[in-house]
Amino acid sequence: MQLSNLVQRLVLPTPTTPEPLLYARTSGDVRMVDNGAVLSDGGTLSFDTTFGVLAAGRWRRVSHVNNLGVSVRASGVGIAEVVAVNGKKEMVVATAQLPRGEGSPTSVVLNVPDLQTSTDGTYYVRVSAIGGEVCMTGGEWFTEDAPRHEVRLSLSITTFNRQEYVRKTVHNVLDLVRNSDALNGKVRVLVVDNAQNVTFDAASDAPLTVIPNGNLGGAGGFARGLIELRKLGWATHVLFMDDDITLEPEAIVRTMSLFAYAKDARLCVHGAMLSEERPWLQFEAGSQYSWRSIYPLQALGREDDMRERSVAVQDAP
Repeated sequence: MQLSNLVQRLVLPTPTTPEPLLYARTSGDVRMVDNGAVLSDGGTLSFDTTFGVLAAGRWRRVSHVNNLGVSVRASGVGIAEVVAVNGKKEMVVATAQLPRGEGSPTSVVLNVPDLQTSTDGTYYVRVSAIGGEVCMTGGEWFTEDAPRHEVRLSLSITTFNRQEYVRKTVHNVLDLVRNSDALNGKVRVLVVDNAQNVTFDAASDAPLTVIPNGNLGGAGGFARGLIELRKLGWATHVLFMDDDITLEPEAIVRTMSLFAYAKDARLCVHGAMLSEERPWLQFEAGSQYSWRSIYPLQALGREDDMRERSVAVQDAP
């Protein structure tokens, strides 16, 4: 029996999510509840969104993954579909009836084989209620292909008197790692405290280390973090993070998956940055260096509206 390896999760917005259109789109009567969504007859819930799509083109170009599947945790009177986007064309490439009735399964699996020979740019899941009610609680994209690399990720966070932000970020990461079989034992957090005054309410066995440091600024803090991690020799990859951010934990899941299947073991990932005040607005997704320019770094994707469907479903570089 082959083991399924997590690629990324289908994350549903909650009633308190600041910008639900980054996660899912709805039509008809769809109610978001704390643990999922309820679709009335005629309702549709789709993941053709910035955080919902699977970037098939990117995975094909930088990874060895060939066979994909998605487990959709939904049941009721309706169907689940996988839709492929190729430029301006869209096509349903997998369909399944949802389980229904007492004692039936609570999920359905749809397979999307032969990624490496396809030309699809993105995939997304769509769930529709047809003739009755559907309840959905999430799902996971997975592959049965074996990982190429063993990945151990350490987050290096430099902080200076931003206790509220850094505590929330660390709490979210530790909670994610504790509750994920795919991440447990493979992710650690290192906090370089330039103010030497931060404390955390974490279990004694939590994968968390705090290093007191002089006030050497961000560059000095990140350098100290890398020095300490190289001494320890545990991490294969390091993710550098500021302390004054709101982290989407799913980014950790997807980063780990991409590293595990990368064609080039030296692959690096550059995170995208969204606005804190307007969470739909992208500040940048990396930069290009312009030789001999007064402003040499030219941001990519500056001021893109990440709620826009055309932005979300385009093939990612």
